[in-house]
Amino acid sequence: MENWSFSDRVLLQIIPRIYAWVLRLLALTIRRDVLHQEHAEKFWNQEKFVIAAFWHQRLLMMPFLPHKGRVGMMISRHRDGEFIARAVKLFGIDSVRGSTTRGGAAALRGMVRFFESGAHLAITPDGPQGPRHVVQRGVIELARLTAAPIIPVAYSASRKKIFNSWDHFILPLPFCKVIYVYGEAIFIPRNLSEKELEEKRLLVEDRLRQVTAEADGYFQKASVS
Repeated sequence: MENWSFSDRVLLQIIPRIYAWVLRLLALTIRRDVLHQEHAEKFWNQEKFVIAAFWHQRLLMMPFLPHKGRVGMMISRHRDGEFIARAVKLFGIDSVRGSTTRGGAAALRGMVRFFESGAHLAITPDGPQGPRHVVQRGVIELARLTAAPIIPVAYSASRKKIFNSWDHFILPLPFCKVIYVYGEAIFIPRNLSEKELEEKRLLVEDRLRQVTAEADGYFQKASVS
């Protein structure tokens, strides 16, 4: 933040608070439901920590995802990341700065340390810049180093705006319904070959696409019936 101007610093104090206030107000109008929460609950009930993985496209409503315990999320070191880190902190989510593509090793070490302090982790495995819906290697390395299960999760909305951004970011509209879908846990053993690691990466990608399709399909079925 050394190179931030005075006006930037003022905005940094104001914008995250406005964002959090608007998002909470939006959430008050939205009905929410969860499918397959047992995939995560069995670890919560044993006081074990997990890695929640979700697409960057489906980031907005994740602060309201049911969970138990502290959560740390990887957030980029870009200027925009500072605003996001301040905003998610207002929802009780801590941030580990960095990405798996730039300064990846340091960011992974930070996430491992946070996990070892007794917390769940959250990561957008196709972020911060894509390609959309393609899992990068970082989440696989994170699960391998921590021995934590990866829990794929997605949400969809009955009414939403889809932005023309790289990730096709989703904004649920007021008074809609949001459905969260948890997927089955995926473990990454520590001693895997490169071929096996790639197979696990593809498995995580496939599971994330499955829960995304199930979330979207929930409302498609409702509109037909």
